[in-house]
Parts: sequence; C-alpha cells; structure tokens
Amino acid sequence: MKYHKFSPIPPSGAVIGHRGIAKHAPENTLSSFKLAARQKVDWIEFDIRLTKDNSLVVFHDDTLERTTNGTGWVHEHTLKELAMLDAGAWFSPAFRGEPIPVFEEVLPELFKLSLYLNIELKIPPRVDEAHENRLCEQVITLLSSSWPSLQAWPLISSFHWPLLEKIRHALPEVPLGFLSETCEAATIQMVANTPNAALHCDYQNLSEEMLNLCEQANVPVLAYTVNQPEIAKKLINAGIFGLFSDDPQHLRA
Repeated sequence: MKYHKFSPIPPSGAVIGHRGIAKHAPENTLSSFKLAARQKVDWIEFDIRLTKDNSLVVFHDDTLERTTNGTGWVHEHTLKELAMLDAGAWFSPAFRGEPIPVFEEVLPELFKLSLYLNIELKIPPRVDEAHENRLCEQVITLLSSSWPSLQAWPLISSFHWPLLEKIRHALPEVPLGFLSETCEAATIQMVANTPNAALHCDYQNLSEEMLNLCEQANVPVLAYTVNQPEIAKKLINAGIFGLFSDDPQHLRA
C-alpha cells in the first residue's frame, strides 16, 4: 500500500533494525549500527535521551544498570561521566569498551552508512516540562544545523506525544511516529488527522480489525518488536509499512 501523506520510503522487505541489530551486537551502539549496514538493512531505530548537562546520548533505558557497568539514572549523569562507562561488555567480551554514543558525534557516521533513521525520543519518569523542552530544543537545534539538505529527514517517534508536537511545530517537514502499546480507533483517527505521521504499535495488539481501520484511514503502521518469521509474514501480507526486529537477517532468510 502507498501512503501518500507519509514521506519516508518504506524499508527494504518492511524490516527495520531495532536499536541497530540488537540480537548480534550491543543495542544502541555504533557497532550495532555498522552491523545493520553490513547486513544491508536500510532502516534502523534507536533511542536518544538527555544528560544532566543537556547533551544527547543514544540510550534506551532510564537507568544504566542493564546495558553498562554504571548505576543510576542516565539524566543524572554528565556526558563526561557517561563517557567513562562500558556499553558493550554486558553483551559480549568482544564488545568490551564500546562507548555510549553521543548523538551529535554518531550522526556523521550514520550518514556515511546511508541508513534511514527512526529516532525515538525518551524521557525519564516524573520529570518536569523543562526537561522535555530542553530535550526538544537540543534535537531541533542539532537537526536544523547539522542535517544535510539532500538527506531524508529522520522519522521522529515517542510514547510521549507532547514531544512530537514540539518537534512538528519547529520542524514541520519531519515525519512523526506516535508510539502506543495499544491500537484503538481514536488513536488511528488522531494519527490520520496529523500530516506526515504514522502509528507505531506493539504487534501483539494489532488485530486484523485495527489494521483494516488503519488502511481505511490511510495510516501507516510500524509494528514492534517482531522476531518470529511467521508473524512478520502475516503482518507484511496485511500491508504493514514496517516492522522492527532485533534480527532482520533472520526474518529475511
């Protein structure tokens, strides 16, 4: 299906690398992104969040324990403190010393890899609006100043929809992805009424009825996180725009 109101080009085979190639390299690291390029995956998804000193880092969790040798909240650490952590050894000794990527520094590398980007904006729980504003200001400033004119805009997504409103206001041409665990008629209609926008949903909550409603409303759907080929095939046959996978190569095989 063609979505005339959605600017991004559909991913090859409908598959998007989740946090790079999270099955075979530490998630949200440059090694994971480079592996995606080597595997001919043309789309990747990753997360960015704000540090204590208002820098943007590529990191999924609110806290450091699961994927680094650090502890505590990410937003309570400075960029210098985060730069000292190991974000690869937890996954495998082969990735020992892998740093947490700084968004501004990793962008040129991603351009060289010719990857289309889905950037998810993350905020920790119970932060004030000032934190949200600083996050959006940093993203807007970086994209406005550093994004090549011939490069397709990234797809910006978030579970926290007010962030998307702020991004759209400052960068009206940037496509948006409204993340939602559930797929409901009201949500579909809201996305349908938003120019250049998609619905990102947990695949387990995408019923045939809801997918039909999305198609009727001309709403592109991106499903997360699909690692089973039989589920991927069913979704692709249903006309899904894209699906996020930790192991795209497995699905394509």
